Amino acid sequence: MLRAKHHTSLLFAVTGLVVILLPLLAACGVAQQDYDAVKQQLAAKEQDVASLKQQVDAAKAAATQQAGALQQQLKTKESEAGSLKQQLDSAKAAGQQVTTLQQRLAAKEAEAADLQKKIAAAAGKTTVIWAEGGKPIPKPPPPPAPLPAGVTPAPKPRPDAAFINEVVPFAFYVETLATSSVSPYGFASYPACVPNSQFKRGVKIVWRFEVFDTSTGKRLTDPAQAAVTVNLPHGQDLVANFSRRAGTGPWTWVTAWDIPLDYPLGAFDYTITVVTKDGRKGMFKMPALVNKDRGIDSRLSIVD
Repeated sequence: MLRAKHHTSLLFAVTGLVVILLPLLAACGVAQQDYDAVKQQLAAKEQDVASLKQQVDAAKAAATQQAGALQQQLKTKESEAGSLKQQLDSAKAAGQQVTTLQQRLAAKEAEAADLQKKIAAAAGKTTVIWAEGGKPIPKPPPPPAPLPAGVTPAPKPRPDAAFINEVVPFAFYVETLATSSVSPYGFASYPACVPNSQFKRGVKIVWRFEVFDTSTGKRLTDPAQAAVTVNLPHGQDLVANFSRRAGTGPWTWVTAWDIPLDYPLGAFDYTITVVTKDGRKGMFKMPALVNKDRGIDSRLSIVD
Protein backbone atom coordinates (compact mmCIF):
# COMPACT_ATOMS: atom_id res chain seq x y z
CA MET A 1 0.00 0.00 0.00
CA LEU A 2 2.81 2.43 0.90
CA ARG A 3 4.72 1.38 -2.22
CA ALA A 4 1.69 2.17 -4.41
CA LYS A 5 1.35 5.62 -2.86
CA HIS A 6 5.04 6.29 -3.54
CA HIS A 7 4.70 5.32 -7.21
CA THR A 8 1.66 7.52 -7.64
CA SER A 9 3.42 10.60 -6.28
CA LEU A 10 6.46 9.98 -8.52
CA LEU A 11 4.33 9.62 -11.65
CA PHE A 12 2.41 12.78 -10.97
CA ALA A 13 5.68 14.64 -10.59
CA VAL A 14 7.12 13.24 -13.84
CA THR A 15 3.91 13.93 -15.78
CA GLY A 16 3.78 17.49 -14.56
CA LEU A 17 7.39 18.04 -15.55
CA VAL A 18 6.80 16.76 -19.10
CA VAL A 19 3.64 18.84 -19.52
CA ILE A 20 5.61 21.93 -18.56
CA LEU A 21 8.54 21.09 -20.86
CA LEU A 22 6.51 20.50 -24.09
CA PRO A 23 5.22 24.05 -24.50
CA LEU A 24 8.64 25.39 -23.58
CA LEU A 25 10.28 23.24 -26.22
CA ALA A 26 7.79 24.35 -28.87
CA ALA A 27 8.12 27.97 -27.92
CA CYS A 28 11.90 27.89 -28.12
CA GLY A 29 11.91 26.64 -31.73
CA VAL A 30 12.87 23.05 -31.00
CA ALA A 31 13.09 20.74 -34.05
CA GLN A 32 10.01 18.68 -34.92
CA GLN A 33 11.95 15.48 -34.50
CA ASP A 34 12.92 16.37 -30.97
CA TYR A 35 9.43 17.55 -30.22
CA ASP A 36 7.97 14.21 -31.42
CA ALA A 37 10.49 12.33 -29.29
CA VAL A 38 9.46 14.21 -26.19
CA LYS A 39 5.82 13.66 -27.09
CA GLN A 40 6.42 9.90 -27.36
CA GLN A 41 8.13 9.94 -23.98
CA LEU A 42 5.09 11.71 -22.56
CA ALA A 43 2.78 9.06 -24.01
CA ALA A 44 4.96 6.32 -22.48
CA LYS A 45 4.90 8.02 -19.08
CA GLU A 46 1.12 8.35 -19.29
CA GLN A 47 0.92 4.60 -19.90
CA ASP A 48 3.19 4.04 -16.88
CA VAL A 49 0.92 6.29 -14.83
CA ALA A 50 -2.15 4.33 -15.94
CA SER A 51 -0.41 1.04 -15.13
CA LEU A 52 0.66 2.26 -11.72
CA LYS A 53 -2.83 3.57 -11.03
CA GLN A 54 -4.19 0.12 -11.75
CA GLN A 55 -1.62 -1.30 -9.35
CA VAL A 56 -2.65 1.24 -6.69
CA ASP A 57 -6.34 0.38 -7.15
CA ALA A 58 -5.53 -3.33 -6.99
CA ALA A 59 -3.46 -2.78 -3.81
CA LYS A 60 -6.30 -0.81 -2.24
CA ALA A 61 -8.77 -3.54 -3.10
CA ALA A 62 -6.43 -6.20 -1.72
CA ALA A 63 -5.91 -4.22 1.49
CA THR A 64 -9.66 -3.77 1.89
CA GLN A 65 -10.22 -7.45 1.25
CA GLN A 66 -7.45 -8.39 3.70
CA ALA A 67 -8.91 -6.09 6.37
CA GLY A 68 -12.32 -7.64 5.85
CA ALA A 69 -10.84 -11.14 6.12
CA LEU A 70 -9.00 -10.22 9.33
CA GLN A 71 -12.18 -8.72 10.76
CA GLN A 72 -14.04 -11.92 9.96
CA GLN A 73 -11.26 -13.96 11.59
CA LEU A 74 -11.49 -11.75 14.66
CA LYS A 75 -15.24 -12.32 14.92
CA THR A 76 -14.68 -16.07 14.52
CA LYS A 77 -12.05 -16.13 17.28
CA GLU A 78 -14.27 -14.09 19.57
CA SER A 79 -17.10 -16.54 18.96
CA GLU A 80 -14.80 -19.49 19.64
CA ALA A 81 -13.56 -17.84 22.85
CA GLY A 82 -17.15 -17.27 24.00
CA SER A 83 -17.99 -20.88 23.28
CA LEU A 84 -14.93 -22.12 25.19
CA LYS A 85 -15.82 -19.87 28.13
CA GLN A 86 -19.31 -21.40 28.22
CA GLN A 87 -17.79 -24.88 28.13
CA LEU A 88 -15.38 -23.93 30.92
CA ASP A 89 -18.20 -22.54 33.04
CA SER A 90 -20.23 -25.70 32.47
CA ALA A 91 -17.24 -27.87 33.40
CA LYS A 92 -16.64 -25.87 36.55
CA ALA A 93 -20.30 -26.06 37.49
CA ALA A 94 -20.33 -29.81 36.97
CA GLY A 95 -16.97 -30.55 38.57
CA GLN A 96 -17.18 -28.14 41.50
CA GLN A 97 -20.81 -28.41 42.55
CA VAL A 98 -19.91 -29.05 46.19
CA THR A 99 -17.53 -26.09 46.27
CA THR A 100 -20.19 -23.88 44.76
CA LEU A 101 -22.74 -24.96 47.34
CA GLN A 102 -20.23 -24.34 50.13
CA GLN A 103 -19.53 -20.88 48.76
CA ARG A 104 -23.26 -20.16 48.55
CA LEU A 105 -23.69 -21.40 52.11
CA ALA A 106 -20.83 -19.19 53.32
CA ALA A 107 -22.36 -16.23 51.49
CA LYS A 108 -25.76 -16.86 53.09
CA GLU A 109 -24.13 -17.16 56.51
CA ALA A 110 -22.33 -13.89 55.90
CA GLU A 111 -25.61 -12.27 54.86
CA ALA A 112 -27.30 -13.60 57.99
CA ALA A 113 -24.46 -12.29 60.14
CA ASP A 114 -24.69 -8.91 58.45
CA LEU A 115 -28.43 -8.76 59.06
CA GLN A 116 -27.89 -9.70 62.70
CA LYS A 117 -25.38 -6.87 63.00
CA LYS A 118 -27.79 -4.40 61.40
CA ILE A 119 -30.59 -5.52 63.72
CA ALA A 120 -28.32 -5.24 66.74
CA ALA A 121 -27.00 -1.87 65.55
CA ALA A 122 -30.56 -0.58 65.39
CA ALA A 123 -30.87 -1.53 69.06
CA GLY A 124 -27.48 -0.03 69.91
CA LYS A 125 -25.69 -3.39 69.94
CA THR A 126 -23.36 -5.39 67.77
CA THR A 127 -23.70 -9.16 67.89
CA VAL A 128 -20.93 -11.62 67.16
CA ILE A 129 -22.21 -14.62 65.26
CA TRP A 130 -20.32 -17.85 65.68
CA ALA A 131 -20.29 -19.56 62.28
CA GLU A 132 -17.63 -22.22 62.13
CA GLY A 133 -16.75 -23.35 58.63
CA GLY A 134 -16.42 -26.99 57.67
CA LYS A 135 -13.36 -28.58 59.21
CA PRO A 136 -11.74 -31.79 58.05
CA ILE A 137 -12.69 -34.82 60.11
CA PRO A 138 -9.55 -36.34 61.63
CA LYS A 139 -8.78 -39.87 60.60
CA PRO A 140 -9.21 -42.50 63.33
CA PRO A 141 -5.97 -43.99 64.65
CA PRO A 142 -5.05 -47.41 63.30
CA PRO A 143 -5.96 -50.39 65.50
CA PRO A 144 -3.17 -51.56 67.79
CA ALA A 145 -1.07 -54.38 66.51
CA PRO A 146 -1.76 -57.70 68.22
CA LEU A 147 0.85 -58.84 70.70
CA PRO A 148 2.95 -61.85 69.82
CA ALA A 149 1.99 -65.09 71.41
CA GLY A 150 3.15 -65.40 75.02
CA VAL A 151 3.75 -61.65 75.49
CA THR A 152 1.98 -60.05 78.47
CA PRO A 153 0.59 -56.56 77.79
CA ALA A 154 2.14 -53.74 79.77
CA PRO A 155 0.08 -52.56 82.74
CA LYS A 156 -2.01 -49.45 82.20
CA PRO A 157 -0.52 -46.27 83.66
CA ARG A 158 -1.85 -45.12 87.01
CA PRO A 159 -1.55 -41.77 88.80
CA ASP A 160 1.22 -41.58 91.33
CA ALA A 161 0.67 -41.80 95.05
CA ALA A 162 1.05 -38.06 95.62
CA PHE A 163 -1.80 -37.37 93.22
CA ILE A 164 -4.03 -40.08 94.67
CA ASN A 165 -3.43 -39.13 98.30
CA GLU A 166 -3.56 -35.35 97.92
CA VAL A 167 -6.09 -33.80 100.28
CA VAL A 168 -7.66 -30.65 98.88
CA PRO A 169 -9.47 -28.14 101.09
CA PHE A 170 -11.97 -27.20 98.38
CA ALA A 171 -13.56 -28.85 95.37
CA PHE A 172 -14.73 -26.86 92.35
CA TYR A 173 -17.19 -27.15 89.51
CA VAL A 174 -16.46 -24.43 86.92
CA GLU A 175 -18.07 -23.25 83.68
CA THR A 176 -17.01 -20.47 81.32
CA LEU A 177 -20.04 -19.14 79.48
CA ALA A 178 -20.87 -17.09 76.41
CA THR A 179 -23.32 -14.28 77.10
CA SER A 180 -25.67 -11.99 75.20
CA SER A 181 -24.73 -9.21 77.60
CA VAL A 182 -23.11 -6.51 75.47
CA SER A 183 -19.52 -5.62 76.32
CA PRO A 184 -18.27 -2.00 76.43
CA TYR A 185 -16.80 -2.67 72.98
CA GLY A 186 -20.29 -3.22 71.54
CA PHE A 187 -20.09 -7.01 71.11
CA ALA A 188 -22.08 -9.93 72.46
CA SER A 189 -21.95 -13.70 71.91
CA TYR A 190 -24.43 -16.02 70.26
CA PRO A 191 -25.68 -18.51 71.26
CA ALA A 192 -25.70 -17.19 74.80
CA CYS A 193 -25.66 -18.81 78.25
CA VAL A 194 -23.86 -21.94 77.03
CA PRO A 195 -20.47 -23.33 78.11
CA ASN A 196 -17.66 -22.26 75.83
CA SER A 197 -13.89 -22.50 75.75
CA GLN A 198 -13.15 -20.20 72.80
CA PHE A 199 -13.93 -16.49 72.88
CA LYS A 200 -13.43 -13.67 70.42
CA ARG A 201 -11.90 -10.32 71.20
CA GLY A 202 -14.43 -7.73 72.32
CA VAL A 203 -16.90 -10.16 73.92
CA LYS A 204 -17.51 -10.94 77.58
CA ILE A 205 -16.40 -14.10 79.41
CA VAL A 206 -18.62 -15.19 82.30
CA TRP A 207 -17.39 -17.56 85.03
CA ARG A 208 -20.07 -19.49 86.92
CA PHE A 209 -18.78 -21.97 89.50
CA GLU A 210 -19.44 -23.81 92.73
CA VAL A 211 -17.00 -24.29 95.62
CA PHE A 212 -17.32 -27.15 98.11
CA ASP A 213 -15.61 -27.20 101.50
CA THR A 214 -14.20 -30.73 101.73
CA SER A 215 -13.88 -30.50 105.54
CA THR A 216 -17.67 -30.13 105.91
CA GLY A 217 -19.00 -31.35 102.56
CA LYS A 218 -20.99 -28.13 102.21
CA ARG A 219 -21.02 -25.47 99.54
CA LEU A 220 -19.12 -22.27 100.17
CA THR A 221 -21.75 -19.54 99.71
CA ASP A 222 -20.95 -16.56 101.93
CA PRO A 223 -18.66 -13.85 100.48
CA ALA A 224 -18.24 -12.52 104.02
CA GLN A 225 -16.56 -15.79 105.06
CA ALA A 226 -14.21 -16.17 102.07
CA ALA A 227 -12.53 -14.10 99.36
CA VAL A 228 -13.13 -15.77 96.01
CA THR A 229 -11.28 -14.39 92.97
CA VAL A 230 -10.64 -15.35 89.36
CA ASN A 231 -6.99 -14.68 88.54
CA LEU A 232 -6.27 -13.75 84.90
CA PRO A 233 -2.94 -14.54 83.20
CA HIS A 234 -1.98 -10.87 82.76
CA GLY A 235 -2.23 -10.25 86.53
CA GLN A 236 -5.76 -8.89 86.91
CA ASP A 237 -7.93 -10.39 89.70
CA LEU A 238 -11.72 -10.49 89.38
CA VAL A 239 -13.77 -10.60 92.58
CA ALA A 240 -16.54 -13.20 92.43
CA ASN A 241 -19.97 -12.75 94.00
CA PHE A 242 -22.55 -15.35 94.98
CA SER A 243 -25.77 -14.82 93.01
CA ARG A 244 -28.65 -16.56 91.32
CA ARG A 245 -28.20 -17.28 87.63
CA ALA A 246 -30.50 -15.07 85.53
CA GLY A 247 -32.52 -14.32 88.64
CA THR A 248 -34.30 -17.68 88.61
CA GLY A 249 -31.54 -20.27 88.07
CA PRO A 250 -29.21 -22.00 90.50
CA TRP A 251 -27.07 -20.07 92.97
CA THR A 252 -23.38 -19.94 91.99
CA TRP A 253 -20.31 -17.82 92.27
CA VAL A 254 -20.02 -15.47 89.30
CA THR A 255 -17.74 -12.90 87.75
CA ALA A 256 -17.10 -11.62 84.20
CA TRP A 257 -14.42 -9.95 82.11
CA ASP A 258 -14.55 -8.01 78.82
CA ILE A 259 -11.82 -9.10 76.39
CA PRO A 260 -9.96 -6.05 75.01
CA LEU A 261 -9.93 -5.73 71.23
CA ASP A 262 -6.12 -5.92 71.17
CA TYR A 263 -5.71 -8.74 73.69
CA PRO A 264 -3.10 -11.38 72.64
CA LEU A 265 -4.50 -14.45 70.94
CA GLY A 266 -3.93 -17.95 72.24
CA ALA A 267 -4.33 -19.95 75.45
CA PHE A 268 -5.85 -18.15 78.43
CA ASP A 269 -4.64 -19.81 81.64
CA TYR A 270 -6.74 -18.55 84.54
CA THR A 271 -7.01 -19.80 88.11
CA ILE A 272 -9.63 -19.46 90.85
CA THR A 273 -8.43 -18.73 94.39
CA VAL A 274 -10.36 -19.15 97.66
CA VAL A 275 -9.11 -17.71 100.96
CA THR A 276 -11.35 -18.16 104.01
CA LYS A 277 -11.50 -16.00 107.10
CA ASP A 278 -9.75 -18.71 109.11
CA GLY A 279 -6.78 -18.72 106.69
CA ARG A 280 -7.49 -21.83 104.65
CA LYS A 281 -6.57 -21.54 100.97
CA GLY A 282 -7.51 -23.41 97.84
CA MET A 283 -6.86 -22.96 94.12
CA PHE A 284 -8.52 -24.29 91.00
CA LYS A 285 -6.65 -24.71 87.72
CA MET A 286 -8.41 -26.27 84.76
CA PRO A 287 -6.84 -29.66 83.94
CA ALA A 288 -5.98 -29.38 80.26
CA LEU A 289 -4.85 -31.61 77.44
CA VAL A 290 -2.15 -29.93 75.35
CA ASN A 291 -0.55 -31.86 72.49
CA LYS A 292 1.00 -29.64 69.85
CA ASP A 293 1.95 -32.57 67.63
CA ARG A 294 -1.72 -33.54 67.33
CA GLY A 295 -3.01 -29.96 67.31
CA ILE A 296 -4.88 -30.38 70.60
CA ASP A 297 -5.22 -27.68 73.24
CA SER A 298 -8.25 -27.90 75.53
CA ARG A 299 -7.47 -24.73 77.48
CA LEU A 300 -9.71 -21.70 77.31
CA SER A 301 -8.43 -19.54 74.46
CA ILE A 302 -8.85 -16.19 72.71
CA VAL A 303 -9.30 -17.00 69.04
CA ASP A 304 -9.65 -13.70 67.14
